[in-house]
Amino acid sequence: MTLRQLFIASLSRFQDLKNARRLSFGKVVLYLLCLSLVMAIPITAQIWQAFQNLQADTQEIAAKIPDFTIQDGKLTTDDATEGFIYQTDSIIFTFDPEGKRNANDIAKDQLGNFLSVGLLPDKVVISMPATNLSTQLLGSNQLELKYSQGLTSLDGAHIREYLGESRIPWWILALSILISIYPAFINLLMTVLISAFGGVIMIGFRRVSLSYFETLKILIFSATLPVILSVIVSLLVPSFDTSVFIILASLFIFSQAIKDLPKRPLPNQPK
Repeated sequence: MTLRQLFIASLSRFQDLKNARRLSFGKVVLYLLCLSLVMAIPITAQIWQAFQNLQADTQEIAAKIPDFTIQDGKLTTDDATEGFIYQTDSIIFTFDPEGKRNANDIAKDQLGNFLSVGLLPDKVVISMPATNLSTQLLGSNQLELKYSQGLTSLDGAHIREYLGESRIPWWILALSILISIYPAFINLLMTVLISAFGGVIMIGFRRVSLSYFETLKILIFSATLPVILSVIVSLLVPSFDTSVFIILASLFIFSQAIKDLPKRPLPNQPK
């Protein structure tokens, strides 16, 4: 049977899945990657939602930014303009033309997954959640950019206009999928490998003649419907334990797939 035929069988005709044992391992791995792409949907959706929330928070903050210009490397405003601190669901923003705060104060504002940003008298300070990636790329989780180093054209009107009209680029979605598919593949692979041990025990009780790799191939296709269902439920209930559900449901479908396979003869029993 082809991959397409086995996919259709995995949704209803479970007994046909026994034919998966004859497929080359390369095709089975390709199918596992396709299932991983499906498994990555909830993670991708969460990342995309985070970007949308960040965009909404950024636009909310942009509307609060007053008029200012950069003159001689310093943030300059009208005399009546006062500094302020504004917090959204994901960003803590400081506007401080008077120099009442410093970079350390901005870093202290950074809590959990919050992004802390400060426009100080002589520089922009961005404090990000501490991660191994930010530390490796930047040397720390805080970025400081002086206005005199390429930001002399920065002003309030341009920031409000740019952030107010900005849209999330399409490549962010592609990047989200690429980021999501790796943990999804590892998680699904480990889930299927654990299921395979249960499958080996099952074929031992049923005396079915299958090798471990044949068992693994059938189980990968048996996981199709459980993966699809678990993704749907995860989108509605993010705390849903997909691994346990996939293991149990896959083993049930696997038991249906091997029903008609010939059994090994009992000891001292004629073949």
